[in-house]
Amino acid sequence: GTANGIAGWGNTELEYYTAGASNAATDGLGNLNITVKEADGSLMCYYGPCQYTSARLLTKNRFEVAYGRVEARIKVPEGAGLWPAFWMLGTDIDQVDWPQTGEIDIMEVVGRRPNETFGTLHGPGYSGGQSYGKVYDLGKPVADDFHIFAVEWQPNKIVWYIDDIAFFTATPDDDFMQGKQWVFNHPFFILLNVAVGGNFGGPVGPDTTFPQTMSVDYVRLYQNEPAPASFTTSFREDFSGWKKISIPFSAFASADGSTVDTTNVKTLRFTIPDGSNKPVMLDQIRLSCPETVTVQNTDDNGTGSLRKALSIVCAGGTIKFADALAGQTITLLSGPLTLGKNVTIDASAAPGLTISGNNASRVFEVNAGTTATVKYLNVKNGYGWQLGGGIINNGSLTLDHVNVTDNVMDTNAGDYWQGGGGIYNGDGSTLNLIDSSISNNNAKWSGGGVYGFFNSKVSILRSTISGNVSNDVGGGIRSLGNFTILDSTISGNTSTGWHGGAIFHTDGSMTITNSTIANNKGPDWAPSAIFNGSFGGPAPTLTLTNTIITGNQWYACDHWTGANTLISGGNNLLQDDTCNPVGSDIINGNALIGALADNGGPTLTHALLPGSLAIDAGNNAACSATDQRGVTRPQGAQCDIGAYEAP
Repeated sequence: GTANGIAGWGNTELEYYTAGASNAATDGLGNLNITVKEADGSLMCYYGPCQYTSARLLTKNRFEVAYGRVEARIKVPEGAGLWPAFWMLGTDIDQVDWPQTGEIDIMEVVGRRPNETFGTLHGPGYSGGQSYGKVYDLGKPVADDFHIFAVEWQPNKIVWYIDDIAFFTATPDDDFMQGKQWVFNHPFFILLNVAVGGNFGGPVGPDTTFPQTMSVDYVRLYQNEPAPASFTTSFREDFSGWKKISIPFSAFASADGSTVDTTNVKTLRFTIPDGSNKPVMLDQIRLSCPETVTVQNTDDNGTGSLRKALSIVCAGGTIKFADALAGQTITLLSGPLTLGKNVTIDASAAPGLTISGNNASRVFEVNAGTTATVKYLNVKNGYGWQLGGGIINNGSLTLDHVNVTDNVMDTNAGDYWQGGGGIYNGDGSTLNLIDSSISNNNAKWSGGGVYGFFNSKVSILRSTISGNVSNDVGGGIRSLGNFTILDSTISGNTSTGWHGGAIFHTDGSMTITNSTIANNKGPDWAPSAIFNGSFGGPAPTLTLTNTIITGNQWYACDHWTGANTLISGGNNLLQDDTCNPVGSDIINGNALIGALADNGGPTLTHALLPGSLAIDAGNNAACSATDQRGVTRPQGAQCDIGAYEAP
């Protein structure tokens, strides 16, 4: 039902999952029963009054695991239209969504095929009907008795079993997986449910009776106890009294020469050499993390890598880069870099350094509650399923002198919550762009450059958003939250589905000051550069001041039906009269600006050509101290309109 998820759980299912004992309870015989019942019509589903109730039990945030043998002894219900399942989802689903998180279906049985059980993987590019799996035919109805369904799961390998018969093995080296991303080397949680109907379950058969019950005898996890490894070091000091001694973890080594994993230290032991007869007193033992870590190589993982630096640096610390990494590329081979603690990543010592998602994963994921700053980096060739091609931000992220380029957000069935070819800014999060570029990214749904979700905040300062494409709306920006855009350029973006070649804004507040919005386009049937409208949510507000809107296909602004407010703060240079102009605004079809180019400063801009009506036509009270390039304003009697201050 819609109360607990996407309508029909994305599969046009018919059940409504409740939390009541009538649908999930123990039976007094040691079994957990999930019972499907015909509903009384009081609950509403996406298709009208719900026809059935059921239960969906999950261990999310309670029991989560990576690797081992996961098994359950289950007796499934019988009847066409019933769809019992024992499965797992990735614990990062709230950050990356499905199917990027990964789905491991340990057991699915559909009543219309009573003798078969399905073992399946779903991931980015192989979800739904394109999934990777195998069917096992038991030769008799699966519902006749209890069976043990299991997977044996290790890094880069999963094997499926029914009653200890192995029937399917999946690895990232399989032919099917070539060119696809393996997303199963991280923690998952467990789910048990019985669905009714749906794309896979099929219609309820005329002979199917209710109630129907799936009985679960047990769910078990088996894991090997890892053998402890010992790491040793020694030191010699000749002194008496108290003295502070610091020993770096890098000094510890095992017998095979490997270094200690500082995230998994269980015991510290001290010994005195044989022959010593004097006591040694220890006052304090403190384990410390480094405040600063320097990345030494372009490896995806291991000593000296960026991924390793993120794991060992102190919360609130700084990661720097060796000078020799200037102009090089760090290619991610094992998924995105997760920023789960407050950190600054500063590549100013290695100009031109690129972090590549290898067209297989996004580059950065910022967890909720985390404050992160990234400086002087290129974020490139990221791939994200449904959310954020290059970056997903669920915390507070500042990008300073960062280029986010050539990233792709992909989907197979778009919806309003999907988008962000370059960056996705999640619910309640904050994104600050400073002296940065978001360019040539592609969203297979909305927000080619930047997507800001409900309750989020985005500040764009002295930055350029250019050449991005969306298949739906908002070629440059899709906003459902609050945006502040100052001394910035939005140029050459395209929406191919509907309005907002530059910006598609609903539900929040947006202010644009001393910026240039040029040469953006939408489709011929919905060609506005800026869309400001409401679809029943909070009324959006958009304010334009000292801003150039020029050269955009057809017309500048579209006011959609419903409550919305588009305010001119004055002193704008507008290509037409669609943006609610006031007396100090200038309406002129040719603003006389140059092509998007390097006119100085860290980002591309449109220079004002001689004779432009934008020169000396701004409101000094609204102008900032410098233009987008850092050039002092004003150069004449008044500041110029737009992001560029002419000499």
